Amino acid sequence: MTSGDCVLSFVIDGDSVRCADGREIRILSIDAPEMAQEPWGARAREELLRVAPVNTALEVEYDAVRVDTFDRDLAYLFLPGGEMLNEHMVASGYALAFVIPPNRRYADRIEAAEAAAEAEGRGLWGEWGFTCRPVDFRQGRC
Repeated sequence: MTSGDCVLSFVIDGDSVRCADGREIRILSIDAPEMAQEPWGARAREELLRVAPVNTALEVEYDAVRVDTFDRDLAYLFLPGGEMLNEHMVASGYALAFVIPPNRRYADRIEAAEAAAEAEGRGLWGEWGFTCRPVDFRQGRC
């Protein structure tokens, strides 16, 4: 199900954006390093901005669960031309696959993108020292 465009107004981090209409969108099925995970969080944010600069019109597509507990929209975002931003961030190695059922529409694609990025040492996978997954960082495990 689509909901039209999100005109990008601000990139919060490597997996969250704000639209010109005020919506905050958590990019589905990916997990980018937190901004406090230096330097990886900033690098993920920079990559998202590189491929989707401010004022880019992104197509928004929802899955089964549309809003998270923080009242953010949960969505797949598509760049002009049709490339899925979620998949791009994982394929380039700036985010990890983080699929949470029932939102599984593109799970196979995103998980395959992570496997390829890891095998080819792209982004985080090529960075010596990146050992703490964002979910573990948020929970204080590393």
